[in-house]
Amino acid sequence: MKDGVILKRLEDAVGPEHVSMDPAVLDGYAFQSFGNLDETCPWIARPVAVALPASTEEVQAVLRACRDLGLKFKAFSTGWGAHGGPGGDGVVQIDLRRMDRIIDIDEKNMLAVVEPYVICAQVQAEAMQRGLNLHIIGAGCGTSPLASCTSMDGTGWTGLSTGYNCRNVLGVEWVLPNAEVLRLGSAGSGCGWFCGDGPGPSLRGVMRGLFGARSALGVFTKCAIKLYPWPGSPRPEVSGTLLDLEARIPDNFRVYMCIFPTFEAYADFAYGVADAEIGFLLCKNAIGLILSIFMPRLLKKASAAPNLKGALNAAEHMFQFMIAAHSPGELEYQERVAHELAERCGGMLIDLGLASGLGGAVWWGLVRGALPPLSFRLGGMMGTSFGTCAAFDNCVNQSRVGAELKREFIEGGMLFDDLADNAWGGIYEATGLYGHQEELFLFDHRNPTHRRGAMEYALRSCEMMRDMNFGVGLGAFMLDAEERDRVFGPATWDYPEWQRRIKEALDPDGLGDSRFYCPE
Repeated sequence: MKDGVILKRLEDAVGPEHVSMDPAVLDGYAFQSFGNLDETCPWIARPVAVALPASTEEVQAVLRACRDLGLKFKAFSTGWGAHGGPGGDGVVQIDLRRMDRIIDIDEKNMLAVVEPYVICAQVQAEAMQRGLNLHIIGAGCGTSPLASCTSMDGTGWTGLSTGYNCRNVLGVEWVLPNAEVLRLGSAGSGCGWFCGDGPGPSLRGVMRGLFGARSALGVFTKCAIKLYPWPGSPRPEVSGTLLDLEARIPDNFRVYMCIFPTFEAYADFAYGVADAEIGFLLCKNAIGLILSIFMPRLLKKASAAPNLKGALNAAEHMFQFMIAAHSPGELEYQERVAHELAERCGGMLIDLGLASGLGGAVWWGLVRGALPPLSFRLGGMMGTSFGTCAAFDNCVNQSRVGAELKREFIEGGMLFDDLADNAWGGIYEATGLYGHQEELFLFDHRNPTHRRGAMEYALRSCEMMRDMNFGVGLGAFMLDAEERDRVFGPATWDYPEWQRRIKEALDPDGLGDSRFYCPE
């Protein structure tokens, strides 16, 4: 099909100034630094065109154009990986950055209604002024909460007190592949956005399942997300940016670095926190991750010094714990319980409020979630493994197994040495019955040995997830979809067949690019 025909139809949909087929522009969409572990890394397929709609009606028009032109579509909001881009040729990239409005913040019902390109930092800034907060996923505050709620994973630092976005999604507006608009939950009945399920049967499992369809089943144009109480100041005392950030820990907060002698003791403390119903945050940011973000050159030197490396690895069973209280009495109670639990589990709580400057930066870094993009500093690329949502002792065991496996690849020069222990994740919904620990790995895509190591590590970690009955975790999505389904399908009631049935029912013409959902 001639480019002029494609260009004309898309221009009719969104306006001439919001469409491009310029190869230089399209190549910008084809560079993705996460989630494509193959010989082409970091490049994915170049879209045939990019269109930037500004409304639900324009999204519908783009989908109708794709249908008439015989092209597939792939939508993304803020974009954080290959799963947001084309899985092959003949795909129109729908860039939703013009849909960037916070439509409503409902203080009474504790929810926000947002469009796709609204980022977590914007919602948090507005919500805090109303005594509220949202759940920010591990990819950071520059990401779209709509995307994590509807189309991808949703786990983050404050999951202990703010749940996780797989279940924080309320009402949604969904443009199906045939360009019809479907509103789920109370929004579908014109009753507001406060509920994601009903009246009538819930479609949340079909819409997103555990990890989302990543635009294979249509485009989400509005979403209501659950908000939670924020006991801090409406305007936190913060100045500077990223590595120059300065902040003061509020008097009603405490931030601890927690160190325990074993993985079992680490898990026992987490269960104790959940049982006691205390805490604002419990999440592991490993020493390897912290150094790769703040001091990547030091990490390279430390990994080459056996004694220093051994000292750093002594903190393998380390994580961060934060208290946020609504009164002095509550603060005193939570502190006392936390210290009793630490003593019972043989651990140590280091109060970062006593570290001038550092404590405030850590506090705001955890609350805001601004640092994740710096994870790429060491070598330009990263991936993740394991990360199954399960009871917390299962999750902690995954981080142990992941570090042991990764150590083989580090010693063989196939991955960067991040001290092997580079697990991230915590517990969710104020219980120890659900959480996750994913094992990050860092590599240089310019190094063929590293690229091969990343692919082999990803495959072996997935096979271990299956063989050790860990379940399907985030690491599954480092694999090509066909390889992922081969590894996990027979062990999980043949989920690929059910996904194909859903795809055929909602998108019989196969217009939604489904490489990262179910291969055709």
